[in-house]
Amino acid sequence: MTDDELEERIVELEREVQRQEDVEEIKALHRTYIRRLADRDWADMLELFTDDAVVDLRHHGPRRGREELAGLFAAMHATGTPHDGYLLSSPVVEVDGDTGTGVWTWHRHLCEFSVGGAIVRHYGPWWEGRYRTEYARVGGRWKFRSMRFRLVAPDPDREPEEMAALRERGEVVVLGGPSRAAERRP
Repeated sequence: MTDDELEERIVELEREVQRQEDVEEIKALHRTYIRRLADRDWADMLELFTDDAVVDLRHHGPRRGREELAGLFAAMHATGTPHDGYLLSSPVVEVDGDTGTGVWTWHRHLCEFSVGGAIVRHYGPWWEGRYRTEYARVGGRWKFRSMRFRLVAPDPDREPEEMAALRERGEVVVLGGPSRAAERRP
Protein backbone atom coordinates (compact mmCIF):
# COMPACT_ATOMS: atom_id res chain seq x y z
CA MET A 1 0.00 0.00 0.00
CA THR A 2 1.41 3.38 -0.99
CA ASP A 3 1.49 6.39 1.31
CA ASP A 4 -1.25 8.05 -0.76
CA GLU A 5 -3.43 4.93 -0.54
CA LEU A 6 -2.83 4.72 3.21
CA GLU A 7 -3.71 8.40 3.64
CA GLU A 8 -6.90 7.91 1.58
CA ARG A 9 -7.85 4.88 3.69
CA ILE A 10 -7.32 6.82 6.93
CA VAL A 11 -9.57 9.65 5.69
CA GLU A 12 -12.21 7.10 4.66
CA LEU A 13 -12.09 5.43 8.09
CA GLU A 14 -12.33 8.80 9.87
CA ARG A 15 -15.46 9.61 7.84
CA GLU A 16 -17.00 6.26 8.75
CA VAL A 17 -16.21 6.71 12.45
CA GLN A 18 -17.80 10.19 12.35
CA ARG A 19 -20.90 8.77 10.61
CA GLN A 20 -21.23 6.06 13.26
CA GLU A 21 -20.81 8.62 16.06
CA ASP A 22 -23.48 10.82 14.42
CA VAL A 23 -25.90 7.87 14.18
CA GLU A 24 -25.37 7.11 17.88
CA GLU A 25 -25.94 10.78 18.82
CA ILE A 26 -29.18 10.78 16.81
CA LYS A 27 -30.32 7.59 18.54
CA ALA A 28 -29.59 9.23 21.92
CA LEU A 29 -31.60 12.32 20.83
CA HIS A 30 -34.63 10.19 19.99
CA ARG A 31 -34.34 8.18 23.22
CA THR A 32 -34.22 11.45 25.17
CA TYR A 33 -37.36 12.63 23.38
CA ILE A 34 -39.22 9.39 24.19
CA ARG A 35 -38.09 9.47 27.82
CA ARG A 36 -39.33 13.06 28.19
CA LEU A 37 -42.59 12.12 26.48
CA ALA A 38 -43.13 9.15 28.79
CA ASP A 39 -42.23 11.20 31.87
CA ARG A 40 -44.37 14.13 30.68
CA ASP A 41 -41.27 16.32 31.04
CA TRP A 42 -42.32 19.17 28.75
CA ALA A 43 -40.02 21.86 30.21
CA ASP A 44 -36.98 21.02 28.08
CA MET A 45 -38.72 19.41 25.12
CA LEU A 46 -38.26 22.39 22.75
CA GLU A 47 -34.46 22.23 22.99
CA LEU A 48 -34.56 18.96 21.03
CA PHE A 49 -35.98 20.71 17.91
CA THR A 50 -34.61 23.20 15.41
CA ASP A 51 -36.16 26.69 15.48
CA ASP A 52 -38.04 25.95 12.23
CA ALA A 53 -38.98 22.32 12.99
CA VAL A 54 -42.20 20.84 11.60
CA VAL A 55 -43.92 18.28 13.85
CA ASP A 56 -47.01 16.28 12.85
CA LEU A 57 -48.15 14.00 15.67
CA ARG A 58 -51.26 12.01 14.89
CA HIS A 59 -54.52 13.97 15.25
CA HIS A 60 -52.79 17.15 16.49
CA GLY A 61 -51.95 18.18 12.92
CA PRO A 62 -48.72 19.81 11.72
CA ARG A 63 -47.05 22.45 13.90
CA ARG A 64 -44.27 24.70 12.61
CA GLY A 65 -41.66 26.61 14.59
CA ARG A 66 -41.00 27.04 18.29
CA GLU A 67 -44.17 28.94 19.15
CA GLU A 68 -46.50 26.33 17.63
CA LEU A 69 -44.45 23.49 19.13
CA ALA A 70 -44.68 25.11 22.56
CA GLY A 71 -48.47 25.19 22.10
CA LEU A 72 -48.49 21.51 21.09
CA PHE A 73 -46.50 20.45 24.14
CA ALA A 74 -48.71 22.61 26.39
CA ALA A 75 -51.80 20.86 24.96
CA MET A 76 -50.17 17.47 25.52
CA HIS A 77 -49.31 18.49 29.09
CA ALA A 78 -52.96 19.39 29.71
CA THR A 79 -54.05 15.81 28.93
CA GLY A 80 -52.63 14.61 32.23
CA THR A 81 -50.08 12.02 33.22
CA PRO A 82 -51.16 8.51 32.28
CA HIS A 83 -49.07 5.63 33.55
CA ASP A 84 -48.53 4.14 30.11
CA GLY A 85 -45.24 2.61 28.99
CA TYR A 86 -43.31 3.32 25.80
CA LEU A 87 -40.82 1.27 23.82
CA LEU A 88 -38.78 2.63 20.93
CA SER A 89 -37.06 0.16 18.62
CA SER A 90 -35.84 -0.77 15.16
CA PRO A 91 -34.15 2.52 14.23
CA VAL A 92 -33.10 2.98 10.63
CA VAL A 93 -30.93 6.09 10.70
CA GLU A 94 -29.06 7.55 7.73
CA VAL A 95 -26.61 10.45 7.99
CA ASP A 96 -25.25 12.67 5.23
CA GLY A 97 -23.01 15.40 6.60
CA ASP A 98 -25.06 17.68 8.85
CA THR A 99 -28.43 16.15 7.99
CA GLY A 100 -30.03 12.79 8.60
CA THR A 101 -33.23 10.79 8.43
CA GLY A 102 -34.74 8.15 10.64
CA VAL A 103 -37.61 5.69 10.85
CA TRP A 104 -38.44 4.23 14.26
CA THR A 105 -40.98 1.75 15.60
CA TRP A 106 -42.80 2.83 18.75
CA HIS A 107 -44.98 0.79 21.06
CA ARG A 108 -47.21 2.18 23.77
CA HIS A 109 -48.60 -0.09 26.41
CA LEU A 110 -51.78 1.55 27.61
CA CYS A 111 -53.13 1.04 31.07
CA GLU A 112 -55.53 3.92 31.80
CA PHE A 113 -58.59 5.03 29.90
CA SER A 114 -60.91 7.94 30.54
CA VAL A 115 -64.48 6.64 30.67
CA GLY A 116 -67.46 8.72 31.79
CA GLY A 117 -65.37 11.13 33.86
CA ALA A 118 -63.44 8.36 35.60
CA ILE A 119 -60.19 6.54 34.91
CA VAL A 120 -60.35 2.83 34.25
CA ARG A 121 -57.08 0.92 34.63
CA HIS A 122 -56.70 -2.08 32.35
CA TYR A 123 -53.42 -3.80 31.56
CA GLY A 124 -52.68 -5.25 28.19
CA PRO A 125 -53.76 -2.99 25.29
CA TRP A 126 -51.01 -1.73 23.03
CA TRP A 127 -50.42 0.50 20.01
CA GLU A 128 -47.67 0.43 17.42
CA GLY A 129 -46.62 3.57 15.61
CA ARG A 130 -43.95 4.90 13.26
CA TYR A 131 -41.84 7.99 13.60
CA ARG A 132 -40.44 9.39 10.36
CA THR A 133 -37.89 12.04 11.18
CA GLU A 134 -35.37 14.41 9.70
CA TYR A 135 -32.44 15.68 11.72
CA ALA A 136 -30.06 18.61 11.43
CA ARG A 137 -26.82 19.33 13.22
CA VAL A 138 -27.13 22.82 14.71
CA GLY A 139 -24.28 24.33 16.71
CA GLY A 140 -22.61 20.92 16.90
CA ARG A 141 -25.74 19.18 18.29
CA TRP A 142 -28.24 16.97 16.50
CA LYS A 143 -31.86 18.15 16.63
CA PHE A 144 -35.15 17.19 15.07
CA ARG A 145 -35.90 19.20 11.91
CA SER A 146 -39.12 17.33 11.19
CA MET A 147 -41.10 14.61 12.89
CA ARG A 148 -44.17 12.74 11.68
CA PHE A 149 -45.87 10.13 13.82
CA ARG A 150 -48.81 7.86 13.04
CA LEU A 151 -50.22 4.69 14.55
CA VAL A 152 -49.94 1.71 12.24
CA ALA A 153 -51.43 -1.07 14.42
CA PRO A 154 -53.75 -2.46 15.56
CA ASP A 155 -55.62 0.16 13.49
CA PRO A 156 -53.82 2.85 11.51
CA ASP A 157 -54.41 6.53 12.23
CA ARG A 158 -56.50 8.57 9.87
CA GLU A 159 -55.13 11.85 8.58
CA PRO A 160 -56.46 14.97 10.39
CA GLU A 161 -58.34 16.14 7.27
CA GLU A 162 -60.12 12.78 6.98
CA MET A 163 -61.07 12.89 10.67
CA ALA A 164 -62.50 16.41 10.26
CA ALA A 165 -64.60 15.26 7.29
CA LEU A 166 -65.95 12.30 9.30
CA ARG A 167 -66.85 14.60 12.19
CA GLU A 168 -68.64 16.99 9.81
CA ARG A 169 -70.80 14.06 8.67
CA GLY A 170 -71.62 13.32 12.31
CA GLU A 171 -69.65 10.09 12.52
CA VAL A 172 -67.98 9.10 15.76
CA VAL A 173 -64.24 9.18 15.24
CA VAL A 174 -62.25 6.54 17.11
CA LEU A 175 -58.61 7.56 17.53
CA GLY A 176 -56.44 4.69 16.38
CA GLY A 177 -59.39 2.91 14.81
CA PRO A 178 -62.13 3.07 12.19
CA SER A 179 -64.99 5.52 12.51
CA ARG A 180 -68.37 4.21 13.52
CA ALA A 181 -70.93 5.59 11.10
CA ALA A 182 -73.76 3.89 12.94
CA GLU A 183 -73.10 5.95 16.06
CA ARG A 184 -74.22 9.53 15.55
CA ARG A 185 -73.53 12.40 17.83
CA PRO A 186 -76.52 13.81 19.72
